[in-house]
Amino acid sequence: MIIMKDIFDECNFRDLKLNSRIVRTGLWESQKEMGGLSPEIFLRYERLAKNHVGLIVTELISMYPHDRFSDYSHSINNPKFIKEFKYLTSIAHQQNVPILAQLGFVNCNVNGKQNIVVNDLEMEDIRQIQSDFIVAAKKISFAGFDGIQLAMGNNYFLSKVMDSKENKRKDDYGGSTLNRLRMILELIKVLKANTDLHISCRINVQEDILEIAQLLEKVGSDSLQITKPSSPQYFRKDSDNKNILFDITDEISKAVDIPVILGGGLSDMKSINELINSTDIDFVSMQRPFVYNPTFLSQWKDGTEVESLCNTCNNCYWKKTSTCHIIHEDEE
Repeated sequence: MIIMKDIFDECNFRDLKLNSRIVRTGLWESQKEMGGLSPEIFLRYERLAKNHVGLIVTELISMYPHDRFSDYSHSINNPKFIKEFKYLTSIAHQQNVPILAQLGFVNCNVNGKQNIVVNDLEMEDIRQIQSDFIVAAKKISFAGFDGIQLAMGNNYFLSKVMDSKENKRKDDYGGSTLNRLRMILELIKVLKANTDLHISCRINVQEDILEIAQLLEKVGSDSLQITKPSSPQYFRKDSDNKNILFDITDEISKAVDIPVILGGGLSDMKSINELINSTDIDFVSMQRPFVYNPTFLSQWKDGTEVESLCNTCNNCYWKKTSTCHIIHEDEE
């Protein structure tokens, strides 16, 4: 007997238990108060957790001050970080929803240097970055998070470390796929040995993606999220008008034994259920639909709606906000 998968299945996500197959991915944070969390932020996370999301990934938490997106992200160095995020994670856990902290940076400013490019990293810089991630992981653990999502995709710094077009190093941290991943693999080993955190890696599709996925799994990554450098609005379609990310994510899902998340591209029940039942993909992430309406999954579950009303105008991306401009314009 074939058992059909459904969006709202209760399922295992490595060491975590999920109440649905939908992962909410965060992006920008525009409702901070003096660098801290505002009541609106706490309310948004409460609405997410109460309305059938399986896993929450926070908006970006920036590793370093004066990063490119510091004005639109949380900071791991905020003195109120542990206290405020401990309350936020408790909101998710009250609804039995796991929550991961999305951690990364774009501009590499370490050891008194500014905007270091991958090829100019000295060994002391590599060790400093790894050390900073480990310190950040401890804070994330103290704040009650279930895990970390390492921002290694899109245009974040670690994506450049992994990219053969960017990384032209001639030492042990450049060249082969293994060497280009070495800094990250060393980091994950230490994180797994010293914390109980779920380690998720958000990675771009690139030529050696299957080898990358297998290396990350081998060293201890608990899950992967597959994305592309550009916005999902611009994902290239194949001759059948199908998002090419679907097939690649399916290949990766077959190549590893850890959960793999499709990084966006679908926003209706029918298409998602068809995808998870016709491929090895078990989890689908969304960001923009949750900006439009954090509770839409409840409407899906009770049958009052079957697709997101977000029109993917992408203003929340380009204007770096966690609020929907279409809704605000309609309210004016």
